[in-house]
Amino acid sequence: MSVLTQSALIASLVLLALAVGALVSGRRTRPFLYFSLLNFILFAWELSRFLSAITQAVLWTRMGLTAALFIPFAALRFFEAWLSAQGRVARWATRVVGLTTLVLIPVVFSPLWSAPWFGGFLLAYVYSGLLVCVALVWLRLGSSRGPVESGRLKFLALGGMAAVGLSLPAYVPEWGEVVWASSYLPAAGNAVLVIFMYFLSQILLQYRLLDLSELVGKLSVLAVLVLLLAGIWGVLAIWTPETGGLFFFHTIIAAFVILILFEPLRGAVEGTVNRLLFRDRFRFVHQLGLLRREITTVVELEELAAALLRRLEETRRVTHAALYALEDDGLHLRLVGSLGEPPERLEVARHRRFLEALRRERVLVLAEVEDALAEVDEEDEEERAAAARLKELLAGLRAVQAGVCLGLLSEDRVLGLLSVNDARMREPFAPEDVRALEQIASQAAIGLENSRLVRGLRERDRLAALGEMAAGLAHEIRNPLGAIKGAAQYLALVQPELPPHSGHDEDEEPPEAFLSIIIDETNRLNNVVSQFLDYARPQQGELVACEVGAVIARTLPLAAQEAEAWGVRVVYAGEEGGRLVVQGSPERLRQVLLNLILNAIQAAGHPPGEVREGRERGGEVAVRAHLTRRVASAAGARPRELVEIAVVDNGRGIPPEHLPNLFIPFFTTRSQGTGLGLAVSQRLVEQMGGRVEVESTEGEGATFRVLLPVWEG
Repeated sequence: MSVLTQSALIASLVLLALAVGALVSGRRTRPFLYFSLLNFILFAWELSRFLSAITQAVLWTRMGLTAALFIPFAALRFFEAWLSAQGRVARWATRVVGLTTLVLIPVVFSPLWSAPWFGGFLLAYVYSGLLVCVALVWLRLGSSRGPVESGRLKFLALGGMAAVGLSLPAYVPEWGEVVWASSYLPAAGNAVLVIFMYFLSQILLQYRLLDLSELVGKLSVLAVLVLLLAGIWGVLAIWTPETGGLFFFHTIIAAFVILILFEPLRGAVEGTVNRLLFRDRFRFVHQLGLLRREITTVVELEELAAALLRRLEETRRVTHAALYALEDDGLHLRLVGSLGEPPERLEVARHRRFLEALRRERVLVLAEVEDALAEVDEEDEEERAAAARLKELLAGLRAVQAGVCLGLLSEDRVLGLLSVNDARMREPFAPEDVRALEQIASQAAIGLENSRLVRGLRERDRLAALGEMAAGLAHEIRNPLGAIKGAAQYLALVQPELPPHSGHDEDEEPPEAFLSIIIDETNRLNNVVSQFLDYARPQQGELVACEVGAVIARTLPLAAQEAEAWGVRVVYAGEEGGRLVVQGSPERLRQVLLNLILNAIQAAGHPPGEVREGRERGGEVAVRAHLTRRVASAAGARPRELVEIAVVDNGRGIPPEHLPNLFIPFFTTRSQGTGLGLAVSQRLVEQMGGRVEVESTEGEGATFRVLLPVWEG
């Protein structure tokens, strides 16, 4: 059996594996189907050559010629679909090749098939068809995006020329034996053909053109494994020459050795190739390895961002990078650190599809999304929705300046995202690079979750210590206040018995006026201390089913007198979605709503007895409730069904600089305010498993939202 015959058998088996692999990949796109068809045809041609050589049967020779006829047509259809080549050259070439194939099929099964001229014509036909495929690749260079894609397309075209040139003599076996005195060169052509088809399969599976480092790395690993397997087999065959009964034994041993050594051998070979031939790639992988070890124990968010950005910058392959973390309200992603100038915040609602795709896919690559969008026919009504989705993904990636965007996930929820890009290239990162970045993203997600937990624990401990200290201080203040008030009241009672006031100034206040001031201010201080104790004291009692509509109905009459005095109309819009029942406490919820409504009345109206310039009486406060789906609290739970109770006023609004301080104890902008009403309200809502949100536009009014979990009992 000649080397050419043996190489034909090996090539046929590899081509069959490539064809089956493309079919079982689960992707039913045109490039995959045509690639599988091309490999099946090449498999039939190589297998027919092998069977023809060992059986000398005319049937297999004719089957090989038939398969050779279909090679140009299948190759042309594949490259046309894969490169999206819709030009005049591609259309005319496909028509001519298809028509020629139909004309030549009857000739193969006629007596003319053995004529010397037919072999030469068939060789020229196959050669011309494959050259047209190479020309399509070369023409694609004119529309390539960036020097990297251009270089890879040139590499693909040159590889195709080599595969065509070296395997050409074997397309027609009999004619090839005349041209070539030795069968070794056609056998080398089979090897080049198999390598080229493997290269194309990797391109399809990874949605991108491989660069030289990837191809050399993969081929080096395969070559080492093949040599290792051949060496094991050879040693076993020499050691035990009676291979008749030991064939299966040799195969099992070789297979076990390969399986054991595959992973460490692949890492060692690819690492050596990258270190010797591709230093940029080696530096990138090395820096990511250092980063993985560095962020293992990091719990501070800022420290995590600094380590990520420093290592990515030291790879010299990253021009833009950004780390975003989800804010406690679940409505925005906040920029923690960056290379470049991405936006400071991302609205979750605006980029919902982008974040949902990131949660589902874990990683999005800009070049892949652009290529997928280019293949979608927007004029087709069925593909229009897919085009809209891809455009939203593209907008999200461009918003964060990402070539590769990775989701930082915890329990299938996006806690943040990491974007990386090299603006000098269109496809800066190979699939192996992306997988390395995914490992970094996984560890960064753990660090992000740990930072949230540590921050929560520290805040809880700080507030607990502050609460204990403040509660003790409040008790110490309350005791002297009681004594002062009692003494003042006693003096007020006995004041008529005191000697008459003999002041020097008729305008001087009498003593009883000062006693009244002491009593009023003592009452105000006592009220502050009582509210602070409400804030600091943990609430007791279990949470029960609480009907929202009933609580609001009982709360509004309590604010009616205040609303009338301030000239404000309070409107209850009712419950949207039917009867709403939350998990909470009716008394606590009534206290919260009463405080918010009174604040809204004072913001929308004007003090009794005063007329504000430029403002007519006619302020309005609206209360409404409806179902929504949000994050219940800042504890990091998944989105769930909540009841939203909104208190909306059309008052003067809240200045933006005051919004971050609204729920801080003792922060107030009112001369008679204690600064504890909103802080107590927030504390009560949090104890019921919800949270309070505020939204305001200065000069137009404010909206306070109470979000509480739906009762599930």
